[in-house]
Amino acid sequence: MKNISNKKLFSIFAVLLILDIIGLIFQTQKTGAYNLNGSYSEANSVGLIVSVLFGIVISFPLLFAFIAAVIALFMNKVLSYKKRFIRIFLFILVIFYALFLVRILLNFI
Repeated sequence: MKNISNKKLFSIFAVLLILDIIGLIFQTQKTGAYNLNGSYSEANSVGLIVSVLFGIVISFPLLFAFIAAVIALFMNKVLSYKKRFIRIFLFILVIFYALFLVRILLNFI
């Protein structure tokens, strides 16, 4: 099996991220959500959309960067650490955003 280049992984990640953002914006128009402090954010409110976008664009990739850093210590030691980290980080993001997109699509059905 051929290796997937980092450019292809990044383009797949970008497409999945855009599709997830669009799906989440449509989903927030239908339902509101409770915050961690117990307050309720109304459907289609700016606060809800901003917090959802912050979570999917910043929080999740930051968490997965830490996970990728640990995994890169042990995997494929032939490559340099930087190349291992980037490749593992992109793979984790692609897998997560693909699963997240499936979950969003199942909510629309």
